[in-house]
Amino acid sequence: MNFRMKLGAQVGTWSYFRVVLGVVAGVVALGGCSRGGAGGSAMGPTPFDKRWEAIAQQGAQAIRISDDQSAAMMDNVLGAQAGALAMAPWMAESLKGGAHTGPLPDRPDANVVQKLVHQYVPGVKSCYQRMTREGDSRTGKAIVSFQIGTSGHVEALSVDAPAFDGSQLASCIDGQVSRWVFPASRKGAPPSSYPFVFVGG
Repeated sequence: MNFRMKLGAQVGTWSYFRVVLGVVAGVVALGGCSRGGAGGSAMGPTPFDKRWEAIAQQGAQAIRISDDQSAAMMDNVLGAQAGALAMAPWMAESLKGGAHTGPLPDRPDANVVQKLVHQYVPGVKSCYQRMTREGDSRTGKAIVSFQIGTSGHVEALSVDAPAFDGSQLASCIDGQVSRWVFPASRKGAPPSSYPFVFVGG
């Protein structure tokens, strides 16, 4: 075999190995991408996602809060107490120990509770608007859970809002909901969870 043939054979062999190495590298890269994708789905839904799904399966409708820039906004939150009580004057009397006559029911009326929750929503919205006014217009979900005590006041309150970690939204909502008042009853109401969706402008 002369020099040219040897050189050609070496070049051919080197080219072959380059092709093989390229194919192997591509397979490894694809495998890495595949493992990355599978890893994301293998992790599965977060605990928050599971809670959200369970609440949705129970038929709960998410309360949508949007950052309405055209709406008049107040520095002091209106919806939690004064705003809601203005829409339900009899609750103002109940706070003073009046309004209700006769024996207390075992549980507060579920329809009344739902109506009051929606009347209290402006207070939650003001928390979100305060956050967006400060330049944080994140969109995300939150789950507000609590039970109603025999006096009608909120107990065992928790606000789960992982999408808003690092903001004051959860603590503001906690402060709002802790002041909500519902009809008194002999046994109170069991824990309930309310899903919220916050949509930035």
